[in-house]
Amino acid sequence: MNPNKIMLVGLCALSASSQADVLISEYIEGSSFNKAIEIANYGDQAVDLASANYQLRLFSNGATSATNTQDLSGVLAPGDTLVYVNSNAVIGNNDNALIPVGVGIESSVVNFNGDDALGLYANDVLVDRVGQIGVRETWSDGGASTKDQTLRRLDESTPDNNNSQEFVISSRWFNYAKDTVNGLGCIGQQACDDTGGPIDPPVSDIGQCGDPSTAIHSIRSGNILGQEIVVEAVVVGDFQGNGTDNQLSGFFVQHANANWDADAQTSEGIFVYHFNDPVTVGQRVRVQATVAEYSGGNQLKDVAALLVCGNEDLPSATTLTLPLVDQDLYHLEGMRVSLPQTLHVTPAYTFNRYGESVLSLGKRFKSTQVYPANTPEAAALADANMLNRLVLDDGLSSQNPDEISYFPNFSALNSLRAGSQMTGVEGVINYSFGQFRVQPTALPTVIDANPRTAIPELDELGNLSVASFNVLNFFTDLDIDNATDFRGADTAEEFERQRAKIVSAMVAMNANVVGLMEIQNNGFAADSAIQNLIDAVNAQLPEAQHYVAVKPQVDRIGNDMIAVGIIYQPEAVQANGDAELIRAYPFDADTAKHRVPLVQQFSMVDGGESFYVAVNHFKSKGSNCNALGDPDMGDGQGNCNGQRTLAAQTLSQFFSEKQNVLLLGDFNAYAKEDPMLAFEAAGFNNLVPMFEANSYSYYYDEEAGSLDHALADAALTARVLDATDWHINADEPTGLDYNTEYKSDAQLANFYAPNAYRASDHDPVVISLDMRSAGTISVAAQTNLVEGITSSLVFERLEGDFGEVVVNYQVVAGNADASDLALVSGELVWGADDMSSQTLSLAAYADELAEGQETAYLMLSIEQGSAKLAVSQVELLIDDATALTVSMAQAQIEVDEAAGSINIPVVLNGEATSKTSAWVLVLPSSASWRDYRAPFIQRVTWNEGESGAKNVQARIVDDRRSEAEERFKVLLFGAYPTALGNITSTWVTIKDND
Repeated sequence: MNPNKIMLVGLCALSASSQADVLISEYIEGSSFNKAIEIANYGDQAVDLASANYQLRLFSNGATSATNTQDLSGVLAPGDTLVYVNSNAVIGNNDNALIPVGVGIESSVVNFNGDDALGLYANDVLVDRVGQIGVRETWSDGGASTKDQTLRRLDESTPDNNNSQEFVISSRWFNYAKDTVNGLGCIGQQACDDTGGPIDPPVSDIGQCGDPSTAIHSIRSGNILGQEIVVEAVVVGDFQGNGTDNQLSGFFVQHANANWDADAQTSEGIFVYHFNDPVTVGQRVRVQATVAEYSGGNQLKDVAALLVCGNEDLPSATTLTLPLVDQDLYHLEGMRVSLPQTLHVTPAYTFNRYGESVLSLGKRFKSTQVYPANTPEAAALADANMLNRLVLDDGLSSQNPDEISYFPNFSALNSLRAGSQMTGVEGVINYSFGQFRVQPTALPTVIDANPRTAIPELDELGNLSVASFNVLNFFTDLDIDNATDFRGADTAEEFERQRAKIVSAMVAMNANVVGLMEIQNNGFAADSAIQNLIDAVNAQLPEAQHYVAVKPQVDRIGNDMIAVGIIYQPEAVQANGDAELIRAYPFDADTAKHRVPLVQQFSMVDGGESFYVAVNHFKSKGSNCNALGDPDMGDGQGNCNGQRTLAAQTLSQFFSEKQNVLLLGDFNAYAKEDPMLAFEAAGFNNLVPMFEANSYSYYYDEEAGSLDHALADAALTARVLDATDWHINADEPTGLDYNTEYKSDAQLANFYAPNAYRASDHDPVVISLDMRSAGTISVAAQTNLVEGITSSLVFERLEGDFGEVVVNYQVVAGNADASDLALVSGELVWGADDMSSQTLSLAAYADELAEGQETAYLMLSIEQGSAKLAVSQVELLIDDATALTVSMAQAQIEVDEAAGSINIPVVLNGEATSKTSAWVLVLPSSASWRDYRAPFIQRVTWNEGESGAKNVQARIVDDRRSEAEERFKVLLFGAYPTALGNITSTWVTIKDND
């Protein structure tokens, strides 16, 4: 290497030169202090560095202002370089030295560690960079990294002067092994020769079109990595771009069908990294290049020559269906494929950043959403999910594209939601960044199979609605310059965007009670996060629907940066008593893993049942619980699963003696994981799956599942009319959220709307309930029974008619036993909206014993429904029966001779249990037939249930003669089926009136 090559040329007359000509050309982050930066002039005019105020600035550890600055001076000739090295680098002229003497200038700016950004400035304007200023991370992609590697600038690359975009190595740099320094001091990817210039490439020997060439299918099996070969094949995918438009900077070629081998496990296609010579799909090209691997995939690079040999038909596209038979698609790498199915689309977490979606045959669910962990079924579903996925890429190498190539009309108002469908997917298979992917060569047809909904879809509405909403770090304190522990918006603009989306969602839900998660834990004052949110929501609602916060008797709920909260509409519900915080293990301050649960009892303003709401946020799957002996066990449940299970058990125990309990929140556990099974064992029901078989509220690795749940005890479950996950967030691409970083001006304009969609990363859970009173079952606390009589006991349902009510009853002995009455049991049933009376018949047995009053008890309990019992026990008092007899009412009666028709009463002294008759004789005595008229024999009858007097009839004759008193006798001589009483005759005396 010639050290003079990198010295600055002397001053001379200079013409104007663009700042874009001077760029960072090499970056060395080697072992120990072996670090260097090379600056080069890529223009055709010399540049006076001092007059343009060129500076190299170091931004350590994510700083936004320079931590070290190196002023550049002198004149840099076209093609020349300027090198700065770390002052402690190993420099010398022996074999132990890494950087030769005289190659570089020592500078404190060369003090970076792979996660520090460098910026080249001219007149305080960013010209070029390595890394992203203001971000602390090791930048890497496709095996290239700013840590422990050498990066050399691609000759065709453009300045990287937009710091709002993420730093992408592969778009402008080629990477080399750690401590590679043989290119330091000259422009280009080649090593420098002894004169300080690049080593000339070898002379091309490409031959002519049609000459023998290397078969693509032999490349992987032939172990020819690093060798220069010649291939001749058809262009099947053109992603060259021009080196600056962020395509893949190359093209795919595939052999014509006639040139395929018989081995289905070898590929007939390959990617060619080359964009200097434009090609088009359908051209047969002959390429001389070097076999290489990039990011795990095969490619040809360092193209020495390229010939266009004409046009021909495209090779056949291989039909590919999901699920795959094998995840390994190397046998299709670089080849055309066609996917004939109607496929489910799930935009990846990287959809707006890298344009990636996942295609599958139907929605993929987390295995532990469907089956308990460690079961064969869960393992089988996890394996099936891996085969039922294929990445659809956008054919670009850039980040945060303004347009998604396979869905070019994407915007905040025209989203590509998870659950959309695609048909006609065609493209080329390639492997990069650890995944096989389809680079599309045609625009697929997109079907909006999962449209947005304006409000939660509930089939039935009651008089109470409750929601659970994770608001994704809603902080009023801003995390400016990433310099604080605040987790929400970084700027005032982001905060306004975030709040507008959350408010839009909450106004549309309009739930009477809302449980909140991930809200800043900064109290309840006017400037707190929860009050700020309430004020913004209330500004969009009529006064009758305004919210207030549940405020526990503390300033902060626990010690975490985030907390749970409850807000409610006082016009609909009222808070009963003070809120409670559950601080028992594992919610204690020493364990400090979960957010402290908040509990409040409510009652309906317009009457009805009271209920409890408990809002929760359990520790996440990604948290570290190793110190508690609770690591990730590899069963799909993540870290801290034991902690979450303990939390579920503690929460269940807290409510074991309470009724009408609703548990809400982000439990960080899928539906069939251990914590949710613990709730189920304690008698709680997971509500949404009761109404939606395939419920989900969240995506991770493009697999759906529910981390957010609403759980109710049996009493409250009976009142749930519907429950749903409102899919406004999980199905939406992340790029639609409130964040402004890593977005171009076009993205900021097109990807944001102040609507509910992507207000958070979790879907809200919404529940509709009927909290009307079920009423009170009323019955007399005491009743009398008579031996030999069946009596009726009347039950009434008062003050409410919600739902079906079943009352169990059982007669139990006191000092009366089974010989005195029937010890019956059974149930009384009222249907929903039924307020009728129910009658229970109780039979007391007759006997011949004089026992006095005896006692038994009717025991009552609610078997079903939430009605109350006015009494739970009825006292049954059994009286001895009086013998049933027939008697004459009186032994004697007097009548006037002028009385005419008279009635002589015969009395039954009890209630006839069947038809009862009595017979009498009317017998003359001193009165004869001329003194009265009456049938000699008469019968009187009482029907069943009758009692009291029946009459024997006679007519008195006024003979107008003066006579002494006369009388006749009415004799009771028989009765059936009862006996005769004490008075068996009545003497009737006729008083003379002459």
